[in-house]
Amino acid sequence: MPPIPSRGLSSIIPARRAIRILLFVGIAMASLFGCIHAAGGEDADGGIGSSASQLALKGGYAPSADPVEVIIIVSPGCPKCAAAERTLEKVGRTMPLNVSSYYFSTDEGHRIIAQYNVLDIPAIIIGIEVIDYRDYGGDASILENKVLQALYNQSQRSETAPSIGLPGNNSPIQRREDALPGYDLQDLSLSTALAVTAGGFVAGFNPCLFGILVFLAASILSTSGKRRELILMVVFFSFGIFSMYLLFGLGMQRLLHSEAIAASFRYALTVLLLAAGLSQVIDAILLKQGKASLFRTDWALQYFQAGVERRRFSSYFLAGALFSLVKLPCVGGLYLAILDLISAKSYFVGAAYLMFFNLGVILPIIVVGGFLALGMSPDRVDRFRKDHRVGMRLFTGLMLLVLAPLIYWQII
Repeated sequence: MPPIPSRGLSSIIPARRAIRILLFVGIAMASLFGCIHAAGGEDADGGIGSSASQLALKGGYAPSADPVEVIIIVSPGCPKCAAAERTLEKVGRTMPLNVSSYYFSTDEGHRIIAQYNVLDIPAIIIGIEVIDYRDYGGDASILENKVLQALYNQSQRSETAPSIGLPGNNSPIQRREDALPGYDLQDLSLSTALAVTAGGFVAGFNPCLFGILVFLAASILSTSGKRRELILMVVFFSFGIFSMYLLFGLGMQRLLHSEAIAASFRYALTVLLLAAGLSQVIDAILLKQGKASLFRTDWALQYFQAGVERRRFSSYFLAGALFSLVKLPCVGGLYLAILDLISAKSYFVGAAYLMFFNLGVILPIIVVGGFLALGMSPDRVDRFRKDHRVGMRLFTGLMLLVLAPLIYWQII
C-alpha cells in the first residue's frame, strides 16, 4: 500500500475536531429519538408508531388484532397507485392489514367504483369510507393520516376487528353528494392540459411538417393563387391529422385498460422510445454531414399533389389523414409516451387529454399555415426548415431518450 502523504498538523487537528463534533451530534440525536420513542412518539418509519399508539389508547387496533380488510382501486402502470400502495405497506408494518387490489377497468373494479362512488384513482376503501387521490393530492403524510383515521373510525363501529369485504347491493354505503357518473371530468387539471398540449406542440414541430406544408402551400398558390384556398387547405388538412391521431389514441387507450397489455406496454414503450430517440439523433448527425434523412417523405408527394389538384375539402382532409401516417415516425414515440401517462385516468378524462395533445400537434400547422396565408413566402419557411432541422431532430431525440428511463422506473 503506498504511503499516505502527510498534510501537517494544521489539517489533522480540524479534521479531528469535526469528527468529535459529528459524534457528539449523533449521540445527542440518538438520545433524543430514544426518548421520543420511549414516550410513544414517532418511530423510524416516519410517524406511524405515534399514531398507532394513540389509536390503541382510544380503543383502536392493537398489534394483535385480526387483519383489517382494505380495498385499493388502481390502474396498470400508475405511479400514484404505487405510491398509495407503499403507504398502505407502511401502515401495515404497525397494524395488520389485508389489502385487496383491483384494476379499475375490470368488472369487479367497475362494481366497486359504482357501489362506493369512487371519484378518483387510486382510491382506498376502509369500511364505508373512501379515500380518493384528490383527498390527499399525492401527499403521503396526509394519506397516512387519513388511513389511520379511517382505521380508528372503523374500530369504533365494532368491538372486534372488522371485516370490510365487498358489500352486497343492499349493504349501507356512505353516499357522497359530489358523486358523478363514470364520465366525470372533474379530474381534468388545467396545468396537465397545458403540459399535454405543449407536448403535442413539440411533437408536431418537426421538419416533416414544414416540408409537406411548404409543398402544399406552393402547389395551391401556383394553381389557384387564392389565399382563401390556402386557408381552407390548412383547416381541413389539420382536421384530417387531428381525427386520425384521436381515433388511434382512443383505440390505444382502450387497449391500455386491459391488464395483460398494460403490464407489458411499459417495457415495449421504453424500447420504442430508446429506438426512436436514437434514430432522431442519428438522423441529426446525417443531416449535419449533408447526407439524406432517414425520414423521407418524398414518396408521398404525388398523393398530396393529386389531392391538391382536386381542390375539394375531402381531398384536403384525406391528405391530412395520409400525412398523419407519414409523420408517425416523427411523432410516434412522444405520442405513445403521452398515452402511457394518461392511461391511469378514466376513459373520458383520458380522451379529453388526447384532444388537448392532438390540438398541440396541429397547432404548428395552423400557425405556419396562417403566416403563409397572410403572405409569407413558402421559400422562407423552407429555408427555416433546412437551417434548423438538425437542431429540431437532436432536441426531439434527446427528449425521447430522457423519457425512456423516466417511464420505465415510473417516475412520471
